[in-house]
Amino acid sequence: MSRLLSSKTAKIWAERIAQCERSNVPTAQFCRSIGCSLTSFYQWKRKLASAPQSSAFLRVQTSEPTKDTIEIKLPSGISILVPVSAVESIAAILEQVA
Repeated sequence: MSRLLSSKTAKIWAERIAQCERSNVPTAQFCRSIGCSLTSFYQWKRKLASAPQSSAFLRVQTSEPTKDTIEIKLPSGISILVPVSAVESIAAILEQVA
């Protein structure tokens, strides 16, 4: 991951940009509501869009659900089977497929 994308400020701006897109309000109105300038918003949007994205591949193994697995069904139709012994990995798995 590039230094830009790993910085705390970049993460904050990435979340702001995502919130704006989810809000369905005009960008200028969103920026006023959080107290940032429209110029800063678009500068960060450009920076984040042009920064190299890290890509991570996860090993995928197909299997049928068992009593020792948790099945996670995503709205996209993807089902993820997680062994009960790996429950702490669920957040990382969901982050990769989101």
